[in-house]
Amino acid sequence: MLTGGVERIYSTCHAFAAVKENGAVVTWGHPEYGGDSSSVKQQLASDVQKITSTSQAFAAVKADGSVVAWGHPDKGGKTAGVQDCLKSVKDIYATPEAFAAVTRDGAVVTWGEAEFGGDNASA
Repeated sequence: MLTGGVERIYSTCHAFAAVKENGAVVTWGHPEYGGDSSSVKQQLASDVQKITSTSQAFAAVKADGSVVAWGHPDKGGKTAGVQDCLKSVKDIYATPEAFAAVTRDGAVVTWGEAEFGGDNASA
């Protein structure tokens, strides 16, 4: 049980993520739906400003504009192909299976399932 310090809670279909007062994130629920954030635990230890979710993954914007994602890799939980572009992010939006991040210079970076908007190469 979380006994205090929680400011906001976000959800996927089968998991929750709570942002605490210090910007740390605590997760629980189905591991493949974002309930297990152990692979990014250090990155989620502080300074998380906002979380957005698809049906099976979370993406967090940190105070420095970086992005941390976890959950089902095909549903947005993996940013390996776009991680170098995810700097100076000011906001993130989601469809059920993809994310779109807007950077401070107005660029849009997408990842996740292509048919759900995860590939904006043709835009």
